Amino acid sequence: MRPLKDTGPSVPKGNVANSRLKQIEKEYTQKLAKSSQIIAELQTTISSLKEESSRQQLAAERRLQDVIQKFEDEKQQLIRDNDQAIKALQNELETRSNQVRSAEKKLQHKELEAQEQIMYIRQEYETKFKGLMPASLRQELEDTISSLKSQVNFLQKRASILQEELTTYQSRR
Repeated sequence: MRPLKDTGPSVPKGNVANSRLKQIEKEYTQKLAKSSQIIAELQTTISSLKEESSRQQLAAERRLQDVIQKFEDEKQQLIRDNDQAIKALQNELETRSNQVRSAEKKLQHKELEAQEQIMYIRQEYETKFKGLMPASLRQELEDTISSLKSQVNFLQKRASILQEELTTYQSRR
């Protein structure tokens, strides 16, 4: 063992221990104060981060609501546009159907006029040819005319049935 050097006036051992304890206590008090300061700073940082997180979450929720509202508005606009397009198509269909009915009526009117003209011309020719043609030939022509009349009637009925079927078909579409 080495002898201790003399460091000056001798201090009683109780005082040295007491002084050392006070030094350690002072160091720990400083460390505690520093730790408390660090803890307070960290708590402040945590609180700030929580507030910032809360603000960002609120901002994100607002943006989400804005996007949802925008898409909902666009959806409603598309629905309105679609409804308008459907109405326009329905109006167009109705207009076309009216045009078809009008054309059919005109055609029927023209057919009736043509039939009247044929009957008038036939009567004229019958009157002119009565005296010129033999009775057997005239009877044969009258039979032919009767046959043609019944065929025309049949064809008119058939055309009427086909027209009704066409109208029914068009109304289903």
